[in-house]
Amino acid sequence: MLTKIIMGIGFFITLSSLTELSSKIIAWKGFIWDGLRFYQSIFVEPVSSLSSHIGLNYTELEIHVATISSICIAIGMRVQIMGQKVAFRNISEKYGKEVIPNLTFFLIAAIVAPIGIWLWYGLNNPTIYIWWVIFVSMFLPLFIVVPKIILTKFCDYEFFEQGNFSYFKSYYIYIFSLLLIICILAAINTGLTEQG
Repeated sequence: MLTKIIMGIGFFITLSSLTELSSKIIAWKGFIWDGLRFYQSIFVEPVSSLSSHIGLNYTELEIHVATISSICIAIGMRVQIMGQKVAFRNISEKYGKEVIPNLTFFLIAAIVAPIGIWLWYGLNNPTIYIWWVIFVSMFLPLFIVVPKIILTKFCDYEFFEQGNFSYFKSYYIYIFSLLLIICILAAINTGLTEQG
């Protein structure tokens, strides 16, 4: 009998939580919508108007894709740097001699690749395959980790950072933190605008 009462109370609490879920979804929808409007007014519109003065022409889609690609490449290179530091620390411990990684390539790629994307979109009118952009942006850590796993299976390669560093977790933490910061700034902006 006591078990049935506890299960009934648990069911009622769960049902109550579900009824509150719709109001929470509406609140989050507003929060995310404010973030998108903030991004549009603070970033997209100024880039579109200012770039035409220096001879670069962007469609709104090109600005979105260039922004997402630039952010993902920069975060991907940052995550690569972090992974390399962990790998070389493990290499140093294994062989008893300190080895320092050369991170120059990742630093240069984090700067040059986004600049190249913005110039390419601004000077040309390339065809954008939006689903490929979404796929690569969402699953960029796969392109980092899968080659390392393949090399460990078929070549004489040791994946030193495996088990000590997660490319996936680090990448997604950076991405979601950035989105959260944009939404928080938008919420602050919306609150200040409504107050004024």
